Amino acid sequence: MKIVCIDGFNSYLGQNFYNKYKKKYKIVRFKSDINNIKELENFIDKKKISIFIRFAGLSRSNCEKNQKKCYRTNYEANKKFVNYIKTKKIKFIFLSTSHVYKSTNKKINENFETKPLNIYGKYKLKSENYIRKHLKDFLILRVFNIYGPNQPKGYFFSDIQEKIKNKQEILINNSYRDFINVNEVSRFINFSLKNNLKGVLNLGSGKSFGLQKIIKMISKNLKIPCKITKYNKIDKIVSSNSRIRKIGYKIKNEKNFNI
Repeated sequence: MKIVCIDGFNSYLGQNFYNKYKKKYKIVRFKSDINNIKELENFIDKKKISIFIRFAGLSRSNCEKNQKKCYRTNYEANKKFVNYIKTKKIKFIFLSTSHVYKSTNKKINENFETKPLNIYGKYKLKSENYIRKHLKDFLILRVFNIYGPNQPKGYFFSDIQEKIKNKQEILINNSYRDFINVNEVSRFINFSLKNNLKGVLNLGSGKSFGLQKIIKMISKNLKIPCKITKYNKIDKIVSSNSRIRKIGYKIKNEKNFNI
C-alpha cells in the first residue's frame, strides 16, 4: 500500500480528508511547522512516503495581516519542499486556489488568464509555477470557495454568520462566486489518487451564487436580521468543470447549502 503524507492536518479540509479516508489509505500526518524543512525532510525519509498532499498554508485573511509570513509559508516553504523532492519518487498534490484568476463573466477553465488580485493568490500562483517548472509528477488543484458544517473563522460562510450574530454591518460587492462542499473536495482528492491524475485542474461546483442572496439565506436560517451595504462593483469567478468531466468525474452539488 502506498503511504500518503499530509500536512495541515488540523486544517478544515485536511481534517475532513483524513477522517474520511484514514481507513482506505495509510495516511501519516506531519504535525509540525512546514517552514521547518529539515524536520519535514527527516519525517518523509523515515516514513518512506510515495504521495504528499499539501493542505498546510496561511489563509487569505492571515496573508493580508502578515505579508512577510505569507511569503515564507505560502511560497518559500513550497519552493524548498519542491527542491527536496525533485530527485525523489514522490508525487506532490498541491492545493491551490481560484484566487489565481481574475474576475470574468465567463466560466473559467484551466487555460484562462491568471491574474491574482490579492497576495494570497499571488503566492499560490508563484508556487504553482515553481512546481510546474521543477516537477513532473504533480497535481495542482485550483479549489474554489469551500463551505460545509462547522467551518472555522476565515471562510465566507463562517465569517458572515459571525457578523450577523454580532449585528455588524456587512459590506459587499455585487459579487458571484462558486462554492463547493468540503466533502466533495475530499472525494475528488480520493478520485485523483485512484486515477493518478496529473497537471492542473479547477475544482468547483460549476455554479454561480450571488453573495447577497447567500447572506440573506444565512440571516433567515439564523433568524437574525442583517444589514447589507452594497457596492456597485460587479465581479464573478465561477469554475468551468469541463476538464474534470472529461476525465470521468461528476460533481455532486447540493440543492441547499449544508452549513
